[in-house]
Amino acid sequence: MTIRTTPSLLSAALFVAMFAPVAIGQKANDVVVKKDGARLRGVEITEFHFTGLKVKKGADTVDVPAHQVLAVEWGDLPEGYVAGRAAMDRGDYATAAQMFGEAERQTERALLKADALFFQFKAAISGVGADKGAAATAADKAKSWLAANPTHWRLAEALLLSGRALRLAGQGAEAITTLRGLDDRAAVDGFGAVWSARAKFELAMALLGEGKASEARSAFQAASSSADNALATPSADDSELRLLKTQAKVGEGETYLGEKQWSKAESYFHNLASNKEPELVAAGRAGEGEALYMSAAESSNMDGLRRAQIALATASVMDTTSGEASAKANFYLGKCLLALGQDREGDTFKARATGYFQIVANNYPASRWAAAAKAELAK
Repeated sequence: MTIRTTPSLLSAALFVAMFAPVAIGQKANDVVVKKDGARLRGVEITEFHFTGLKVKKGADTVDVPAHQVLAVEWGDLPEGYVAGRAAMDRGDYATAAQMFGEAERQTERALLKADALFFQFKAAISGVGADKGAAATAADKAKSWLAANPTHWRLAEALLLSGRALRLAGQGAEAITTLRGLDDRAAVDGFGAVWSARAKFELAMALLGEGKASEARSAFQAASSSADNALATPSADDSELRLLKTQAKVGEGETYLGEKQWSKAESYFHNLASNKEPELVAAGRAGEGEALYMSAAESSNMDGLRRAQIALATASVMDTTSGEASAKANFYLGKCLLALGQDREGDTFKARATGYFQIVANNYPASRWAAAAKAELAK
């Protein structure tokens, strides 16, 4: 059989022959963003390890310790990856997970594939809400990624996210084991003090979810102490550590709520609100309002609900930091209106309650109160 070669086919063949070797030999134009603000530009990331990255710049190979890395910016990103990051930034986690899956299929670069799959399950976990089935699916994706990337520089974060997904899926025992393992490795493998604090906090949340209030209280206290220890050495993680410390203080108070010790919880949060740190004041007022609401709702104490409203409104006004106190305050302000009912709040009480829940769902989508608010809106 004779194969005829047309001029157009010949031109195409010549183009591939001339330029394919160049394309194959091209190096990715990657950027490593460090926590101190420095940017290593024009490098090729060649290796991931949980202790850090290896990058090539010209003929030189440079090691970048993991604790110094804030982010990786890949050269020649596939469209799915770009779309996935944009969706993550706007809180559209379902779209983000889908786009990162597309990105994994759009690249042949192994390290970029692994990164796309990491962000795929991270987005999935962020969007779980109260859906235990979705959490279980995300946890399975995290396990698969960990099995395939046991020495990746994102290993610590992957373990943390895996523990969180397992907790949200109701698989508390496995979550606790995973998070205790991360805490142990934080010291042994040199992940850094911030990872010990993160692991302890997430572990406390898992213990609280399992109804182990006393153990959770100890874990929250350990997380707060660990954050203090990490803050003793100034770093780029300081703002996160201060937030984590606040959340651990709040969690400690919530363990009393888990035990239905309303008065003890109210007293704890009232004392927390007396702190000089603004973020703790707002958190304390929100927690105090939460305790007052739960006690009053159980006993149908209308005066208690009014006191809860005052504490919650104060928290919402005073929260100038993370927004977590505002999210909690708005959620329980809505719950207070529903508990007070039409006789005490008028014909618009349901619409106003819906407004509070909408504020939480729309303005604080990353808050743990967003799922609860959405559940109220769905009723």
